[in-house]
Amino acid sequence: MKTLLLSILSIGLALVACQKYEPSLGPAPTDADAQFTMAPSAANVNIIELSASNPSLQCVWDFGNGSKAQGANVTATYPYAGTYTIKLTVFAKGGSRSSTQEVTIANDDFTLLNNPYYTLLTGGVNGPGFKVWVVDSAASGHMGVGPDPESALGATPEWWAAGAGEKPGCGIYDDQYVFHLAGFKFDMITNGDVYVHNTIANEFPGSFQNLFDYTAPFADQLNESWLLTEDTDPTITISGSAFLGFYTGPRVYKILSATDSTLHLQYGHHAGGLKWYLKLKTL
Repeated sequence: MKTLLLSILSIGLALVACQKYEPSLGPAPTDADAQFTMAPSAANVNIIELSASNPSLQCVWDFGNGSKAQGANVTATYPYAGTYTIKLTVFAKGGSRSSTQEVTIANDDFTLLNNPYYTLLTGGVNGPGFKVWVVDSAASGHMGVGPDPESALGATPEWWAAGAGEKPGCGIYDDQYVFHLAGFKFDMITNGDVYVHNTIANEFPGSFQNLFDYTAPFADQLNESWLLTEDTDPTITISGSAFLGFYTGPRVYKILSATDSTLHLQYGHHAGGLKWYLKLKTL
C-alpha cells in the first residue's frame, strides 16, 4: 500500500510539473483606448492639437507629414495645404491598438517654416528652397569615431579622426546631400558609389575593400524625406535607404554644431558601442 501511494504521489507531482505556466500580461488596449480628439489651435489653424482618449497608456503619434511624437497631448504642424492621415498607437503590457483620422489643411502657411534649422539646411523661405551639402574633406575630423557612451571627453572622435583628404577614392567625397524645404524632400546623389563600414559590407552587393572599410555601388536615392526633431538635442532623420556620409547603419544624426555653411554631426553604429562623427559643408 505504501508503495502504491508513493507511485500515485509521484505521478501527481509529474503532472503538475508538466503543466505549462502562462503568465498574465494584462489586458490589451481596446478600440476606445486608441481614440483621440483633434482641433485647430487658437493661434493657427495649421497647428493641430491632439489628445489621446486614454492618457494613462503610452501614446505614439504619426502625423502623416513625416513627423512623429510621443505623449498623450501633442501638436502637429502643417506648413503645406493637403489632407493628412494622423495615426495614434497606444501600448500596454498586453499589446497595442491603433486608430487614424484625416485632417485637411486648407492653405499653405510658410510662416511655420521660419525655423532657424530649416533656414540653415535649405536656405529658408526667402532662399532658393534647397541647399547642397558634401563631406568637408579638407577639415580635420570630417570622419571620426569615439565610444558610446561618451567618455569624460564628451562628443569628440577620441579614438580616430580622419585627417584632411584621408579617404580619397572611397566614394564618400563626391556624394551630395540635398535638403529641400518644399515637402522636406531629401536627395542623395552618390555618383555611383558610397563608403560603408566593413561589418555591413555584405548588405551592398559588389562592394570591395578600400582603405580598411568598403566602397559599394549605390544608386542615387531621390525623393526621400528629412525630419528635424528639436528635443534637448536636435536631430535629423533621413528616410528610406538614403543616408549621410560614412554608412554605419543608423540614419538619425545629432546636430553638434551648425552654421550657414557647416554641419557637425554625431550618429550611432548598427551594433552599438560606437559614436561616429561627420562634418559637412555647403557646395
